[in-house]
Amino acid sequence: MNRTLAVLLAAAALGACATANVAVNRNFDFSRVHRVAVLSFKDYRGAGGSGDLVTGAFEQSLIKAGYDVVERDQVAKVVKEQKFTGSLDARAAKNLGKILGVDALVLGQITDLAEPRTTVMKEDLVEDRSEPVYGRRTRRVENPDGTYSDVTETVITGYKTTHRVTKQPTSVSVSGRLGVSARMVFVESGGVLWSGTDSEETTSFADASQDIADDILKAVKFTWPVGRAK
Repeated sequence: MNRTLAVLLAAAALGACATANVAVNRNFDFSRVHRVAVLSFKDYRGAGGSGDLVTGAFEQSLIKAGYDVVERDQVAKVVKEQKFTGSLDARAAKNLGKILGVDALVLGQITDLAEPRTTVMKEDLVEDRSEPVYGRRTRRVENPDGTYSDVTETVITGYKTTHRVTKQPTSVSVSGRLGVSARMVFVESGGVLWSGTDSEETTSFADASQDIADDILKAVKFTWPVGRAK
C-alpha cells in the first residue's frame, strides 16, 4: 500500500443528513485542486442508463462545490482515444490529467442497484357474519269464546356467528436500491485524495443518484476550492 492510501482517515464533518462513509487524505493541500474531470460510471448490469445518471449527478455536485468541471463529451473523447479501460494507475492518471488539463479525476462504480417494483401479496380478509337461529314454540292462548287452544309459532332462539377468512390480492410497492462508490485521484501523483461510499433506498434513481453524490461531496466539504464553497 502506498503512503497516500495509508493516511486515508475518516472524515469528521459529515452533514446531519449525510449517510456517506468517506475517508480523506488530510495530509494533502486541497488548494491545489480546482479543475476536475469525471470519468463515466459504467452501467450496472442489466440497468442501461444508470451510469449516465450517476456520472451526471457527480458533475452537478462538483460544480455546486465550486470546481471547474470538464464537459462530459470531451472526457469521453479523450478516454476513447487513450483506450482507457478503467484501471487507473499513476501513469494513466498523469496521462489523462495532462490531456484534459485537470488537477484531479473523479471516478467510481455502481456497487448495488435494484429496480423499484410492485408486487402482489395475499392479505387475510376477515369477515364475521351473525345470523339468527329459529325454533318452534307452542303457547296457550285464550280464544274470544273463553276457551283455550295451543298455538305454535316460529321464534328466534339465538344467533349463530360465522367467522370467514379469505385471501385478498393487494398490490404493494417495494423500493429500489442504489449503491455507489467514488474517489478523487490527484493526477500528478496518482494518489487517492478521498474515497467514499453511499447507498439509498429509492423509487427514483435520478433522485437517489443526486442525493448520493451530494452526500459524498458534503462529507468532504472542507476540501472544496478555497473561497468558492457554497
